Amino acid sequence: MKTKLFYLLAAVVALTVAACENENSSNLNRSSQMNSTVTSSERIEDLSPCVSQDLIAGQHYVAGNVHVYVDLDSVYVEYKTTADWYIKKTHLYVGNCQLIPRNNSGNPIPGRFPISTTFPNGTQSVVYAIAKSSLPDCFCVAAHAEVYRIKDGLIIQSETAWAQGDRFTSRNWATFFSVCQSDCFDIEDYYFNR
Repeated sequence: MKTKLFYLLAAVVALTVAACENENSSNLNRSSQMNSTVTSSERIEDLSPCVSQDLIAGQHYVAGNVHVYVDLDSVYVEYKTTADWYIKKTHLYVGNCQLIPRNNSGNPIPGRFPISTTFPNGTQSVVYAIAKSSLPDCFCVAAHAEVYRIKDGLIIQSETAWAQGDRFTSRNWATFFSVCQSDCFDIEDYYFNR
């Protein structure tokens, strides 16, 4: 009887801990996503990219670019593919470099990045707006995507892709890059050179 009671108590504790972890994780994802929105590319039309990195598919193919723009209120991250590449899904982390979701080996976990969007019909451009107030002056961008290439109306290649940058570990080709807001935004240029 004591053994059954012990197993019952252990199961209740395990379920309670799992439920709390799931709740905390979903709250973290919700709060991070509330600070970011998918926005129209019209918001960045008058801005120059502060940082531009190639979007590398399958370690060998330039499938497009990832651009970072900064204005008075927001940091914008734009994924933009070349003519025959399309984006199926994005996973994006923008924030404190030490908080990028990683496993015990130091490799990133894109599925745990707080910003994620699926495009069932594919897209060639997506822009995310992140409130500047939610970011430190210098921060990291880890931009991951699932991309595919079309030729004659058929998908001929599917790859994962990362914005070019520094590797997380030497054993994985996943990358990130850093941006400093103070290097990106000049208030005089914003108002007087438009």
